[in-house]
Amino acid sequence: MKTEVKKLENAEVEITVTLPNKKLETYREATEKELCKHVEVDGFRKGNVPREVAMKEISAMHILNSMAEHAISDAYLEILQKENIQAIGHPQITITKIAEGSDLEFRIVTAVLPTIKLGNYKKIAKEENTKDYAVDVDDKEVEEAVLNVRKMRAQQESMKNMKEGDEPMSWNDINDEDLPELTDEWVTTLGAFENIDAFTNKIKENLRTEKEAKNNEKRRIAIIEAIIDSSLVEVPNIMVEYEIDKMIHEFEGNIAMTGTSFDDYLQSINKTREDYRKEWRDQAYKRAQTQLILNEIARNEKIEPSDDVIEEEVKKIMEQYKDQKGIDENNVRAYVATVLTHQEVFNYLEKQK
Repeated sequence: MKTEVKKLENAEVEITVTLPNKKLETYREATEKELCKHVEVDGFRKGNVPREVAMKEISAMHILNSMAEHAISDAYLEILQKENIQAIGHPQITITKIAEGSDLEFRIVTAVLPTIKLGNYKKIAKEENTKDYAVDVDDKEVEEAVLNVRKMRAQQESMKNMKEGDEPMSWNDINDEDLPELTDEWVTTLGAFENIDAFTNKIKENLRTEKEAKNNEKRRIAIIEAIIDSSLVEVPNIMVEYEIDKMIHEFEGNIAMTGTSFDDYLQSINKTREDYRKEWRDQAYKRAQTQLILNEIARNEKIEPSDDVIEEEVKKIMEQYKDQKGIDENNVRAYVATVLTHQEVFNYLEKQK
């Protein structure tokens, strides 16, 4: 078998292969036997058609293509080992020459583990962790939050008193006179609050907690973006396409929840799936970069969640989706392991002081 490997852009390689006809012919007997099992002829049960009869129903080209399929599958694994190629994802295979009595020629394009040269992520994380993010909550923010609670309660009361045919009161239609009066007695109906002060203090505490959570997310984004800027990451196109597929799938699911089919939605805004794929490519590229960087840091620092933690989370997810078909436990386990690993990497980076 003759092979020629050419490095392409975006962490991909092209492998040109010539497989001798002699090697290809070793697949003929098993291929013909397998194809004969699926031949249907009147007067015979499927799978029990005599070989000489079944062979008359199968074209020579069909046999040759099936032989090539099996030969290429075996050759691909052999080539990866021989050429020390660390392939990822599914390869694109194109047969360039196939004929009876001739050598088989084909071309393989596959993504490989990319080159990753990380910046000084510990130093970057340490610098970002020293930056302060405001968490103070002022009176205006508290007043606005309290007003929103009063509006929400007013809307709920309005819906209780609705008659058949009435339009529900929208948020913007709520006037001051519709709002419940802010009193010690009223706040006790909202929870374990003795008075207005206890209620507003809890609102302030919640707003502060919310700001801290948002600031934590801002810090994580700042850390990873700074690491990306200081690193050299070769992103395989196959990973970018995978991220775009995920984004399209998520968006399609969100549209479906509104009761509209995705195709109808696209038609209504005069867009196509391809339009979105183009628009989201840069974002998908950055998501893929982030994945690769987090994986590389995890590898460098030997960060990985325990098997017990992974299995516990897998059980929760499998239980949650037990009535949904097509949920593969191995896929769920791989997803959980990735998510938990990345979470631990961020925890590690946030501890750099």
